[in-house]
Amino acid sequence: MAQPDTAARDADHPVLQDLQRLQGDVTRDIHQAEAAITTEINPPIFERFEAFMPAADLFFGGAMLLIIVFVHASGVRLVSNRFQHRMEALRAHPSTWKPDLHMIGAVVMLLVVHLLEIYIWAASLVGSGLIEKWRLAGYTAANTYTAVGYGSFGVPEGWKMLQPFIALSGLFTIGWSVSVLVEIVRGSQQVKAAAIRERHEREQARKRPAIEPKLKP
Repeated sequence: MAQPDTAARDADHPVLQDLQRLQGDVTRDIHQAEAAITTEINPPIFERFEAFMPAADLFFGGAMLLIIVFVHASGVRLVSNRFQHRMEALRAHPSTWKPDLHMIGAVVMLLVVHLLEIYIWAASLVGSGLIEKWRLAGYTAANTYTAVGYGSFGVPEGWKMLQPFIALSGLFTIGWSVSVLVEIVRGSQQVKAAAIRERHEREQARKRPAIEPKLKP
């Protein structure tokens, strides 16, 4: 019974009480200093910003968006230059069916560019560890890129804001491709119209001697 009495007397000792109060004051001061430093580094406005737009999603999604735009710009330049070169060759010898073949080739090349961009998004999801399976990553990237958006997605809860960046890249690049296709169709129609005019002129040239009266000797 002597030990509890000794422990009680030690707990009631003034020096120990002062040490406990001092320890509590030091702990409180440390917490206040940490809070002040945190507020100085991350002001309340930044905390409110992170509440609806996480910084990780913003920087990762923005960087990937720039990469996708660069890849699409390179692909569009390649397709446009190739088609323009083909159309210049056809203007010298117009045809009514060859422009359609070149137009189909341009559409296939643009489709390959879009599939490459979806693959880049899927690779980034797998490479960053956000999605483990390639099939799920491709499903997520393709559905979000095309703005279809059906089904459930495998992006973790803390990275949901990444999906709008995928959709935004799809809207940019698909709209870009549509404008390029409009120019391709216009160029193809111009070559076909030139071929039809040339064919009509040849037919008129063949018929003209037949309808002219023959001169008597």
